[in-house]
Amino acid sequence: MTVVGLTGGIGSGKSTALRVFKKLGAFTIDADQLARDAVNPGREAWLDIKECFGKKFFFKNHKLNRKKLAAHVFKNKKTLKKLVDIIHPRVFEEEKRLISFYSKKKKRALIVVDAPMMIESNSHKWKDILVVMNCSRENQIKRILKSGKLEKTEIEKRIKAQMPLSKKLKYADYVIDNNGTALECRQNSKKVYQEIIAKQS
Repeated sequence: MTVVGLTGGIGSGKSTALRVFKKLGAFTIDADQLARDAVNPGREAWLDIKECFGKKFFFKNHKLNRKKLAAHVFKNKKTLKKLVDIIHPRVFEEEKRLISFYSKKKKRALIVVDAPMMIESNSHKWKDILVVMNCSRENQIKRILKSGKLEKTEIEKRIKAQMPLSKKLKYADYVIDNNGTALECRQNSKKVYQEIIAKQS
C-alpha cells in the first residue's frame, strides 16, 4: 500500500489531477467531500458548529450555510482555527477508515488523498508521497472566477489563509504544473502517476 497526499492552493487543479489518478486505477479520497459529509445535520461536527458559531449560520431545513460560515471564518485566523479544530479531526478519522478499507481491497493499493490544508494540518506527515500542484496566483483567481463560485475578494481571503505555494513546494516529492491548459494538466498528472507506479514496482 502506498498513500499519496495531493495538495495545493484553492483553484490549483487538485480535482483535475485526482480524476486522472482515479481513471488510471488509484483509490481516491477527497477530503473536501469528507468535510461536507461531516457537517450534515445531526453529525457531531454539525452539533459543535451550531454550539460554537450559532444558529444564524444554518438554513431553515437545518443544513449548514457553508458559504455564509466560510465568509465569516476567513475574516479572522482565530475564528478559522475554531472551525478547523471542529472539522479536521472528523475528516482525519474518516480518511484513516477509508485508507484501511482500500488497503484490504488490493494488495499493492495506491491511495490518493486530496486535501487543500494537508501541510497546514500536518497530515502530510503520515503520507508516503506528497504531490503538490503548482499554479500561479493569477491562474488560481482566474479559474475560480470563471467557475462563478466566489467573488474575487473571497478568493483572495482564502488564498491568504492558506500556506504560500512557494512554501508548499518545498515539501513536495512530485510537482504537477498547472499553468497551462486543462489538457496539459491532465498530461502532467498522468506522468506523475506513472512515475509513482514505477517506484512501486
